[in-house]
Amino acid sequence: MIRPSVLFLALLCWAIPASAASPSFLGTLGLNTVPSARLDKAGTFRAGISYMDPYENAFVSLSPADWFGITLRQSAEVSSLRSDPKGLYPGVDLKLRVMEEGKWRPEMAVGINSALGHRHMAGEYLAFSKRYNDFDFTGGLGWGRYGTSGMFNNPLNAFGNHFNDRRDIQGPIANGPGDWFTGNDMGLFGGVEYTTPLAGLSLKLDYNSDRYAAERQGSDYKPLSPWSFGLNYAPKPWVNFGIAAAGARKVMATLSLKGNFGQWFGRNSPESAPQPMNRVRTDNTSTGAMASDSAKYNGTILHDLRRTASSVWGKLDTIEGDPIPQQVGRAARSMSNHAGKDTEELIITPGFLGLTGPNVRIMRRDMERAGQNQGSPQEVWRHGSVNAPIPDGLKGTTVDIDRFGNGTNGHPIPQFKFILDTQLSLSEEDSGVLYSTGVVGEVKQRLSEHWMAGGGLRLNAAQNYSRLQNFRQPASFPVRSDASQFAGKTVTLDRLYNGYLRSFAGGTVHVMAAGGYLEEMYSGIGGEVLWRPAGKTYALGADLWEGLRRDPLSPMALMLNGDHVLSGHLNAWYEIPDTDLTLGVQAGRYLGQDWGGQLSLSKYMLNGVKFSAFMTATDHADFNEFGGTTHIYSGIRLTLPLGNVTKYIPRGSEARLTIAPVGRDFGQSIDSPLPLYEMTQPFSTRAMMQNWNGVTE
Repeated sequence: MIRPSVLFLALLCWAIPASAASPSFLGTLGLNTVPSARLDKAGTFRAGISYMDPYENAFVSLSPADWFGITLRQSAEVSSLRSDPKGLYPGVDLKLRVMEEGKWRPEMAVGINSALGHRHMAGEYLAFSKRYNDFDFTGGLGWGRYGTSGMFNNPLNAFGNHFNDRRDIQGPIANGPGDWFTGNDMGLFGGVEYTTPLAGLSLKLDYNSDRYAAERQGSDYKPLSPWSFGLNYAPKPWVNFGIAAAGARKVMATLSLKGNFGQWFGRNSPESAPQPMNRVRTDNTSTGAMASDSAKYNGTILHDLRRTASSVWGKLDTIEGDPIPQQVGRAARSMSNHAGKDTEELIITPGFLGLTGPNVRIMRRDMERAGQNQGSPQEVWRHGSVNAPIPDGLKGTTVDIDRFGNGTNGHPIPQFKFILDTQLSLSEEDSGVLYSTGVVGEVKQRLSEHWMAGGGLRLNAAQNYSRLQNFRQPASFPVRSDASQFAGKTVTLDRLYNGYLRSFAGGTVHVMAAGGYLEEMYSGIGGEVLWRPAGKTYALGADLWEGLRRDPLSPMALMLNGDHVLSGHLNAWYEIPDTDLTLGVQAGRYLGQDWGGQLSLSKYMLNGVKFSAFMTATDHADFNEFGGTTHIYSGIRLTLPLGNVTKYIPRGSEARLTIAPVGRDFGQSIDSPLPLYEMTQPFSTRAMMQNWNGVTE
């Protein structure tokens, strides 16, 4: 039987185009057994497996940027492909480009294998790659596994005794920053890849500086010759096969699937053509007709409309998943067609579930020109503004259309969507690869201007979390270590809550409060505040939750087991200029009563795809059966919009993939049903600018 999580990854890679490159044995881009300085293009996703006696690897890689890549890897020591593993050595591998390739200079990258994880496969390197016609040459310096040849001493010893010694690679203590670039010995590695005239075929030759010190400890393992020769074949852009002879005694094989999320096609698209623009202005001025046309042509509710002789201002309830500029532009068409002869200024305040973003000011003449194919989005941007002030004369006018009072031209529409939720772990030292796949049906209903309700049911389709019960002792007060009991239920109540959302200060300060069944494992009450100034690259916030533990053994997991905990965090975000990357920082108290912080790097793409890599470190550690501990919890989260995949999937639906350790009790926080930063992301100045071309569509 094909595991649902593996099938999900395969379909994901097949569905999106990819760039040319191939992984090495451990999953990072390179030759056969050594890494190169090459990185995938931003947005590239890879999933693969590899085998060379005595190891098999499973890996998943993401590239948030052209200059940075992260790989989650599970390495298993096996006697044969069908045997149970003798040891499991998970790791998080990082690669950072520090110099781009030029006419004469090579590309240079710094890499760390098992930057976090087990020390058995750990190694650091500085790699150089230079292309000449069809040849791509690579050379590098290595520490750890890449330095056991001991060709020369570690030059970093000059900076202190810390770099002299490297801890025993067989010990149970996890690898971490204190182990990077340590050890007295260093090695050299290198090789070349030749791209043949046959499409998709390349030949690889390399020299490895790994002398297999870990394998020789306590056994009669005979080290391989450092040379390897092989080939890589990509019959399709999204698949790579690799095979090589390593040291004339071993055969190495790799299979990987790849794709680039920049070409993902699932984001919502308009269900109808935009409303035609009047070619000639008339004396007709009707805010009622504006609201009616917006509902008719756009499926959105335009309300709280006010007008003067020269301006019209209205609030727009936006649709989740659709770009805000497109929705604003279509609402502006509805306003323009019924704004009389003299109105020149259209102001729209976009909102979602009671939150509002900065005011968008559009000049009517620019929309008229765009509607007649004579203007452009750039003209609309140049003459308009985001975070526009409301003229005093317009503030004092009477509201013609009240969203929740008399004269409303629309009713709150429940927002329903499906979520394909897949959890995958390559980080276990006792259970191999763990997975869980389920479908969540979720609905959100606005009750009044600022109150709403939400709920969802979870159908667990397939999982192998039962392995957790075979290897780990149950915790007295579990946080998430009883994940197998939740995943083992066919149907559970995922969420059921009431929420209050409101924005202040022109859509720059947002507050949220929620209570009820907040997530799969916790009920409770709490809230969040966010300050996100328009036009700035930073945001600050705080959250506080009283979590009540749900009992997985009760029907639908509705009962509470009596455990409760107070958790809360201070949060900060920084949008890295000229990129679609956001750096996040969190510090506070987690659900296991542990204190610590989280660092994350998120990528928000134009087509609605979002993925992030995160690392959480706390003052408590999870234990495993082999005596190991870890204070660090890390992983990758990926979200793909599904609203345009097929007409049978509700708009706003999405696929979520989380690749992270399963069943951990520390470094865990409430999965907020209403995360303010994510909800206000479409209103941000950066998101508005990136999606602005849609204002005329």
